[in-house]
Amino acid sequence: MKKVCYLFAALLLVLPATGCQESVFEAFDDLEIKLARIEDISVMMLTYDPPQVQVYIKGGLADSCTTFHDLKTERSVSTFQITVTVQRPRDAVCSQVFTTFEKFENLGSDFAPGETYTVHVNDKTTSFVMPQ
Repeated sequence: MKKVCYLFAALLLVLPATGCQESVFEAFDDLEIKLARIEDISVMMLTYDPPQVQVYIKGGLADSCTTFHDLKTERSVSTFQITVTVQRPRDAVCSQVFTTFEKFENLGSDFAPGETYTVHVNDKTTSFVMPQ
């Protein structure tokens, strides 16, 4: 009988917590997703065999509710288009505190020596030449 009482008490404690969590998630279902403000990008050559190319991305978060959302990379011969997005709850009232995030994106190792490559990250662009 004691075990049943403890189980019932535990169930009563868990149910309200679960209900609260669901209502919090429901409030965030309506997200606003947009391109991230990019502060800085740079290309790094990693000394692996074969050499790897990596892009460092520093982006901005406009307020305390905005968080990193996604990063997608597309390649077209010698051009990379990296799209970085952020998310925030629509119509949320948030502290106006600007913060940043940092991401590293590996572009791989399939590069021709001596060839110039261009990297676009949202509204920023840089290029690099693959060493011979």
